Amino acid sequence: MSDSVKPTVDIDLPSLHDLSCAIGVMVRVFEEWDKEIFASPHDKAVPSLLVCTFLLDRSIGGELFKVAWGCFLDVAARRAILPGTPKEVRWPSWDEDSLEHPELSPIYDLAIILSAWNYAAKQDELPPEMFLGPLFSLSGVIVEGVENGYHLKEDKFRTAYEQQRVALASSHGSEEEFKIALQKQLGAIDDALQNLRKTTLN
Repeated sequence: MSDSVKPTVDIDLPSLHDLSCAIGVMVRVFEEWDKEIFASPHDKAVPSLLVCTFLLDRSIGGELFKVAWGCFLDVAARRAILPGTPKEVRWPSWDEDSLEHPELSPIYDLAIILSAWNYAAKQDELPPEMFLGPLFSLSGVIVEGVENGYHLKEDKFRTAYEQQRVALASSHGSEEEFKIALQKQLGAIDDALQNLRKTTLN
């Protein structure tokens, strides 16, 4: 390929919408468990970060998984990736007046970076950051999908919500064992997020 010919970024809209819906449903599932386990539930970024690890393309493992996780944390804490480097990409501000549910914006932010990583995993030419421009321009699709999933606006989402609650509760042998494991996971994610936010403020 000639150096002057840039590879094209291909965003499949149905898959983007489906992933956004799945993120919305899964965050709702973990958020409900969070409310049962903790006296003071975490902010939406914490269960959203956990969902990102579940929905990240399975081909991304090892050191690359750590890089992806670092990106997710940076977006949750700083609304940017590669902060402080020449390749830094900052998230545009949401127009809260145009959002029906601005309280879900931490989920929208993370849905964008998760989508970028998953699209990048399906090819070997472009890094995740190359998908961000197109994804920012398609943020309406992401917002709609997350809202539909989170608010269980269709029967299929309500069914998926119930199925996921049951599947997760039985994944550790018993519901009590699951709650103990989830308490540790959410606590560790919250610690990592708060530490990064403190670093950013300093």
